[in-house]
Amino acid sequence: MIGLLYLISLGNYLLFHTLAELFSVYVAYAIFFMTWKSRTRLENRYLLLIGIAFFFIGSVDFLHALTFRGMGVFPDFGIDLTAQLWIVARYLESISFLVAPLFLIRNRENRNKEAENRHRESIEGSTFAWKVFLVYAAITIFCLLSIFIFKNFPVVYIEGSGPTPFKILSEYIISFILLCSLFPLYIIRDKFKHKVYRLLAASIIITILGELSFILYTHVNEFPNLIGHYFKLLSFYLIYEAVVDVGFEEPYSLLFRELKHREESFRQKTIFLGDEYSHICRMIGVNRILEPNNINFEEDKDQEGYHSFSQHFPGIGFQLDGDFAPISIQGPVEEMTGYGKEDFLSGKVSLIEIIVPDDQPLVFENRQKSKSNPKFIVENEFRIRKKNGETIWVREISRRIPGKSKGSGKIQGLIYDITERKVAEEALEKIDRIRIKEIHHRIKNNLQVISSLLSLQAEKFEDREVIEAFRESQNRVASIALIHEELHGGDNLDALDFAGYLQKLTADIFNSYRVGKDGLSLKLDLEQVFLGMDTAIPLGIIVNELVSNAMKHAFSDKKEGEIHISLHSKENPGSLDGLSGSCPECLENNNFHYVLTVADNGRGIPEEIDFRNADSLGLQLLTILVEQIDGCIELNRDHGTEFIIWFSNSGN
Repeated sequence: MIGLLYLISLGNYLLFHTLAELFSVYVAYAIFFMTWKSRTRLENRYLLLIGIAFFFIGSVDFLHALTFRGMGVFPDFGIDLTAQLWIVARYLESISFLVAPLFLIRNRENRNKEAENRHRESIEGSTFAWKVFLVYAAITIFCLLSIFIFKNFPVVYIEGSGPTPFKILSEYIISFILLCSLFPLYIIRDKFKHKVYRLLAASIIITILGELSFILYTHVNEFPNLIGHYFKLLSFYLIYEAVVDVGFEEPYSLLFRELKHREESFRQKTIFLGDEYSHICRMIGVNRILEPNNINFEEDKDQEGYHSFSQHFPGIGFQLDGDFAPISIQGPVEEMTGYGKEDFLSGKVSLIEIIVPDDQPLVFENRQKSKSNPKFIVENEFRIRKKNGETIWVREISRRIPGKSKGSGKIQGLIYDITERKVAEEALEKIDRIRIKEIHHRIKNNLQVISSLLSLQAEKFEDREVIEAFRESQNRVASIALIHEELHGGDNLDALDFAGYLQKLTADIFNSYRVGKDGLSLKLDLEQVFLGMDTAIPLGIIVNELVSNAMKHAFSDKKEGEIHISLHSKENPGSLDGLSGSCPECLENNNFHYVLTVADNGRGIPEEIDFRNADSLGLQLLTILVEQIDGCIELNRDHGTEFIIWFSNSGN
C-alpha cells in the first residue's frame, strides 16, 4: 500500500496526499474499533487510552484531508485550515502518548488495593473507556470550535510565505512531548510483551522524525512534507501492529504477564505474612505456658507486649468477653471498617453485623468450638463490608484466655486485611485454569491430527481387514480426543461428566457404523457421574470397543436390534436390579462404587470363546483396561451379550 502511494506521489502529489491521509484515517479507526470492542476485557489501560485517542486523531485527520484543494468541501478556507487541523491532530497524538503511561502506572498501583470482587473490573474498564472518550470529545470539539466558529486559533500557514513561527514552534514542542513520552513508556515496559513495547517505541520515534521533517519545508509540495507523510503512515502502521495484531491476537501473553507479576508479588507477601502469622500466634498463645501462681504477673507482661505489637501491626487487635462483646479494640479500626472504635465498644455496631451474611455461619461455628474447647485456636477467613459498602477479605486469629474460675476468661486476637492475597490466589487459580484448558485443547488437536493421519493412511490399502483395523484405531483415538474436548469446554477441569460424554461417544460410533443398519437402536440409561481422567479414558475406550463390536458382529444376521448402555452408582436404588446372578466377587466388593453395563440382543458371543484369552485385539483391550482401573468385568450370554464392568473412581 505504501509503495503504491509512492508511485502515485511521483505523478500526482494531491492524489497521494489524499490517499495517504485516508489510509491513515482507516488505520486509526481500525485501532479504535478493536480497542473499543475489547474495553471490558483489556486490563492494559495504555492500549485502551491510545486506541480511543486514535478515533479523535483519525477524525481530525479526516477533516484535514477534506480541506485539500480540489476536494471542494471547505471552499472558503485556505491552506491555513489544513495546517491548523494538522497541528491539532498532532498535539492530540503526542499528548496521548505522554499521558497514557501515567494511567497505566496508577492502575498498577491501585489494582493491588482493590478489595471488591473481580467481576467489577469489566465495569471499571468500561467506565474508564467512556470517561476517556468524553474527555477527548470535549477537547476535540473545543479545538474545532476555535478553528471554525470562534476563529481564534493561531495562524499556522500564510500562503506565499509558508509556515508561521507558531507552526514551527509547535512542531518542536510536539517532538519534545513525544520524546518525553518514551521515558514513562520505558518505565512500564514490563507491562507489555517485548514486541509490543518495541513497536510502540518505534512508532513514537518515527513520529518524532516525521514532525522534524515538517519543520524543514516552506511549501506543501516540497520533499520534506512528502517524507513526513511517509513517516506518519509508518508510525500509524506500527501502532496498528502493536494494538491489533499483537495486543489482541495474543491476549493470553498479556494476561500471563500480568498474572506473573501478581504471582511474584503474592509469593513475596506470603513470606512476610508467614513471619507475621508466627508472631501473632506467639502473642495470643503465650498464655499456654503460664504457671498458676504467676498468672497476674505474666498476664500483665503479656498485655504489655500485646499492646506494643498491636500498635505496629497493620491490623486490628481486640479483646472480647465470654459472650464475644468487645472489651478493647486497637489499631486502624476506622481505616479497615469505616467505623470508629466507639461504635463497636458502645454496641452501636456489632462485629457480626459487618461480616458478609454468607460468611457468618463459619464465624458462629468457630465461636461455639472456642466455647467448648478453651484450647481451640480460631482461624477464620471471611469478608467484611465497610461503612462505604466496600467489601474486603480479612483473616482472624484468636484464642480464649482462661480466667481464674472455670468458664471465665476472655478472647484475644487479631484481624488483618488479606484482600491482596485473595486477589493473588484468584489470579493464580485463573492462570492455572487457562493453562490446563490450553493443555486439553492442544492434546485434543494433536489426537485429531493422529486420527486424520490414520484415515489418510487407510486410503492407501485395499484389504478390508487392514482398513477396518485403521478405522478401529481411529475410533479409539477419537474417544480419547473427545474426553479432552469435553474437559476443555467444561467448567470442571479435574472430572468429566461421564454420562454426557457417553452420549456423544455412542452417537459418533453409531454414525460411523450405521450404514446399512438403520434398524438398530440405542438405549441409554445413564446416571450423572463425574470421573477423573485416569478412569474416564480407559472406560471410554472400553465402551468404544464394546459398541463397535456389537455394531459390526452382533447383528450380521438381523435387520433390527438394540444396544443398551447403563451407568449407575451402587448406592442408587435399583442399580443392581437384574444383576443378582453376577459374580459374587464383583457384586460384593465394597471398593466398587459404580457399575457400567453394555448389552445387545444380537446373536451373542459363542460359548467356546473366552473373552479373557481371546485373539481379538478388542477383547484383549477389555481385560487390560479393566485391570488398569482396578475394576471387575463379567460376561452374561443369556440374552445376546451383556458386559458388566464394576469400578471405582480412583482418578478423581
